[in-house]
Formats: sequence, structure tokens, C-alpha cells
Amino acid sequence: MPPGVGELFIAEVDHDAWRRPLVPWLVGGAVVTATGLALLFVGWFGLVVALAGLAALAAKVGGYVARRKRRSSPLMIDLAGVTLPTAQGPALLPWDTLRAVVVDGPTLRFRVRPSVTPTTPGVTGLHRRDAWPVASGPGLPLDTRLFTRDRDDIITALRAYSHDSIRITG
Repeated sequence: MPPGVGELFIAEVDHDAWRRPLVPWLVGGAVVTATGLALLFVGWFGLVVALAGLAALAAKVGGYVARRKRRSSPLMIDLAGVTLPTAQGPALLPWDTLRAVVVDGPTLRFRVRPSVTPTTPGVTGLHRRDAWPVASGPGLPLDTRLFTRDRDDIITALRAYSHDSIRITG
């Protein structure tokens, strides 16, 4: 039975899933940094190892912080369309702007129609020029492992709310 007017499918962000991959990097970076500091007594090689460990830590934590907008907004599906979390913030894509959803393991890629532009009525949140080639080409990625609802629930909601108007391929 298709959902009714006013109903909303929400997949909240799973903050623990975002943090999980960060822990091994932090531990590994700390071990490499400590090893480099210990080797510092042997010679300059220790300084290189310590700096490499700190650089790896800084890069991973920097990437985590840079993706904070994706972690702050949930995936929402309703009769109007899909609201996706992106690096720029949430993006609303009405059903008539979507060409297909490609299932690539746990990742869903939302592809828009070639005629969609930043000024297409109803489209919001994808105003950066570099987002459009991704949306119309490989598709805007959504890692379903980072949400509280699983991939199959999300695909079922996409089919129901769009009334099977978009192609879902895998």
C-alpha cells in the first residue's frame, strides 16, 4: 500500500557508524607517532615517522570534520521527492528530476535527468557547479550503512513514494 499524503520516511544519521572507521586510524596514528618519537633518539628518521603519523591523523580527522553537513541531515523521502544529505547540506530532488537510483552494494547513487539544472523548479541544495556532473553521471552517493534504516527499507520507500516512477537498478 503506498504511503499517504503528509507521511514522511526518515532515515536518521547513525553517528556511531560515522565514528567507527575513525577509531582504528586514531589508534594507528598514535602508535606511528609514538614509534617515531621513540626513533627520534636514533636519528632524524624518527622525526620523519612521527610527522607522517601526525599527518595521517590530521588528514583523517580533517575529513571527518569536513563531512559534518552530511552527518547533520537525515535522508527524507516523501511524495514530493527525496532530500539527500550532501557535502553542501541537504539537497531536495523532486521525483520528476530523478532518472534512476543505482544500487552499488551498500551505496545508492541518485542520478538526475540530463536536463536538470540548478534552476530547475523544486531542486534545492545542489547549487555548486561540481555537483551537477556527479549527479547526472555516476550519481549522488548515499552510503546506507551510515543511517538507522537499512538499504532494503530505503529502496522499498523509494519505490512506494515514487509510485515506481524511477528506475532502481543494481
